[in-house]
Amino acid sequence: MLIGWFAVLTLVSAGMLARHLLAMPTPEKTVELGHHLQTLQRPGSSPGWLAVHVLSSECRCSQRVVAHLLEGERPPGWTEIVLWVGDLQPDPELVRRFDVRRVQATDLARYGIEAAPLFVAVTPAGEVRYAGGYTDRKQGAVFHDLQVLAEARGSTAISSLPLFGCATSDRLRDALSNLPVTP
Repeated sequence: MLIGWFAVLTLVSAGMLARHLLAMPTPEKTVELGHHLQTLQRPGSSPGWLAVHVLSSECRCSQRVVAHLLEGERPPGWTEIVLWVGDLQPDPELVRRFDVRRVQATDLARYGIEAAPLFVAVTPAGEVRYAGGYTDRKQGAVFHDLQVLAEARGSTAISSLPLFGCATSDRLRDALSNLPVTP
């Protein structure tokens, strides 16, 4: 009986830990994704360097990204768009400083975007140079978006950081619902 209790406790603990350590999937860096994101830029303007922040109103990690985006200066030469998914309203300061677009999770899922907070950097030609997370670990203190934007303009490949956050698609939510939750 003690061995059975230990086995069950180990499995439940591993499942709860997995919820905090698992990286979410990132979309493939396809031509279609890059061109779709480029269409978000203002009609009539020539395509430029584009940074897209996919944030969820129900995700604490996304809320941390909002605080980070609002705390400092953003780099010049980039159009930054926030795709906001979820029922809650975005921070008014975020709306004032960024081009915030309300989107549905189903719209994002069509392009392989199933989790937030996701950061994507796209060249003027529509090439996705980066699609990944903001930090190198869950609840990481250092955000790497400014470094990614600087490196995106170079010719070397950029390693994507893991995406730690929350599921936005029904498919991913269903898959994660099988893991135990913390009480």
